[in-house]
Amino acid sequence: MIEFRDPAGRCAGCPRAPGLRCAGALTPRLCRLVDPTSPDYEPSYLAALEPPPLAEPAAPRRPVAESLRLLRAMRSCPHRSERSDCGCDGAASCSRGLGRDGLVRIADCFDCLAQSPC
Repeated sequence: MIEFRDPAGRCAGCPRAPGLRCAGALTPRLCRLVDPTSPDYEPSYLAALEPPPLAEPAAPRRPVAESLRLLRAMRSCPHRSERSDCGCDGAASCSRGLGRDGLVRIADCFDCLAQSPC
């Protein structure tokens, strides 16, 4: 049976190179599946040991004053048409063709207004 040895949870028999992250640290069952001495050994799980990439850092937030200015500009934008037919609160369409599937999000409007005010 596998013994966990380091603070990151990597097992003593980890087949990943030292210093590389291992998904087995979060899912110990993977360690048993890739351990040749385990009755559960299944070598096809070796590929699953590579963890998913780390999340991208969040984009910096706008200052409150700028957000309020953009919100006022968005509400008065001649290209934005509020929609209530879909049941979404705050849903709108844009005559400039921005957004997705005919709808624009507040973030879409803010990005547009920050680049070229109406």
